[in-house]
Amino acid sequence: MKKHVLFVVLALLLVPVLSQAQGLGSIAGRITDPEGASVPNAKVTAVQVGTGFSRAAMSDSEGLYVIPSLQPATYDLTVEAAGFGTSKESGIILLADQTLTVNFGLKLGTTTEVVTVSGNALQVDMATSTIKQVIEEQRISELPLNGRNAAQLTLLVAGAVNSPNGGADQGATKTFPGAVTYSANGARQDTISYQLDGGNYVDEYTNVNQPFPFPDALQEFSVQTSNYSAEYGENAGGVVNVITKSGTNSFHGDAFEFVRNPAFNAQNFFATPTTPDRIKRNQYGGTLGGPIIHDKTFFFAGYQRTAFRNLVLGSSNAVGQTDISNFLATGGSGGTPGTIDPAVAKMIGVIPGCNVVGCSAFNASAGQPDPNAKFQLAGPIPTGANPTVSFSKPDTENFDSGIGRLDHSLRKDDKLSLRYEFDRFTKAPVFNPLLLVAYTDATFSIIAQNALIHETHIFSPRFINDFRMSYSREVSNRGPAPNAVDVTAFGVALPFEPKPSAIQGIGVQNGFTFGDNPTGLFIRNNFTYADDVVRRIHILASLRGCQPTETFSLELFVTAIGPETVTRFSREPGNSRPTAISFPECTFRTTTGSAAASL
Repeated sequence: MKKHVLFVVLALLLVPVLSQAQGLGSIAGRITDPEGASVPNAKVTAVQVGTGFSRAAMSDSEGLYVIPSLQPATYDLTVEAAGFGTSKESGIILLADQTLTVNFGLKLGTTTEVVTVSGNALQVDMATSTIKQVIEEQRISELPLNGRNAAQLTLLVAGAVNSPNGGADQGATKTFPGAVTYSANGARQDTISYQLDGGNYVDEYTNVNQPFPFPDALQEFSVQTSNYSAEYGENAGGVVNVITKSGTNSFHGDAFEFVRNPAFNAQNFFATPTTPDRIKRNQYGGTLGGPIIHDKTFFFAGYQRTAFRNLVLGSSNAVGQTDISNFLATGGSGGTPGTIDPAVAKMIGVIPGCNVVGCSAFNASAGQPDPNAKFQLAGPIPTGANPTVSFSKPDTENFDSGIGRLDHSLRKDDKLSLRYEFDRFTKAPVFNPLLLVAYTDATFSIIAQNALIHETHIFSPRFINDFRMSYSREVSNRGPAPNAVDVTAFGVALPFEPKPSAIQGIGVQNGFTFGDNPTGLFIRNNFTYADDVVRRIHILASLRGCQPTETFSLELFVTAIGPETVTRFSREPGNSRPTAISFPECTFRTTTGSAAASL
């Protein structure tokens, strides 16, 4: 008996953990007659507009129905019941993670009589206590977005705030640009769970998001900030479910280019002539979706290229003429004349030695600019002591984003979706041997890939299985510029220097500093799979004529369905927690109202 009890406990605890049909929605409601009484055994059919995919459910003895695990889309609902006219409601919009309430009041008549209803869907979620908001396609496409990064729209949701200081964003050599560090209801910025079409979409290096698909490929995304279902594990912050577009029975798509260029700018009233806008950004691409086989197979594909060019202004302390003169005069031990080391002289672009007669490295021109200099710290030696030198350097970045999706109906009750997302970022290095303080190493590439297989199988109106498997891979490759040098190029004698050549780091306290990151390759692989068979709060057990023989305490409500009636087991006397039941020699099943699966 203890083995039976343990099996039931483990099954009940594990099923909610494995059920992660994130991003899908449900349509539920009640069917009544003209007197307001429940109508049992009414057939409710939901047809997805654009693809013709359909799902059906039967109302129970109380007239209640639920159609779970629906793709966010626009639906037409039809209700048929013996002795009543057919009722139809069109254009019902189901959003991601939404439980939409659609009630029907039937009229007496024959099923050949059709009554069309409008405005019956309650957009307020009355079935769950989840606090969430959906950023739908209209806002994604019409609200202004700097760089067309849809992840920024998360801030439209109450409780979401920008939280940049926490180390989650490791910079453009490790973290894909476009990652956001937001906090939901005060949680840490690395505790938000991101999902793309129900598959994991988190950069596992620092728990930020992988790059969102570009806006033209997005259908919508939902942001849940509180009281979301236990199926969303992993993180304690919010949950963001991103839904991509799919093909329909009609071809659709677009081509676009967004341009930012100083030639189009009006002068800002507060701008100074010495700091003009130098940003040039071209974002262009397109999407195309449509049918391969009408009402059966659909495709969607899109691509966006972003070319970013800028002239970045910077400043740094440098070695000035006064600093060199003072060092030559008193920079030696005990205030004696100083001697400029050949390696230091070569780096800053001056003649080495000392200019005082009698020193071992005497050179009357010591400290003067070297006319054959191959390197300079910040251009010609500026005047003054520890001067600040302003400079500019190019910033060249490229982004590529592509997506492909295939939706196929294997049969009426079996749907398969395949989706692949690809993103790549590159940033060119800056190495000018005559302006060493402007040196910036390269991000040769950050490549993020995400693939998903999603299969929904309807065994019966009461038994639905939703399976997903996703794979994500992110590889960051950084390193010094191909034309960079190491310190041996300045004349420093070292027994070994690794390849490729890298300056690594050179600096003077309270003065200048420049260098690069060491060569690095950061690889993140993530496999996730989910098999969803539980969609609602209650876990139901099919007794099939058996009787419970033992009880034990468990933090779950358990409901048993007999052959004809539904019975809720009462709590044990004195026990404030609900009880679970073991069923020897019985088939144990879990269900979600209209969906069930054997354990």
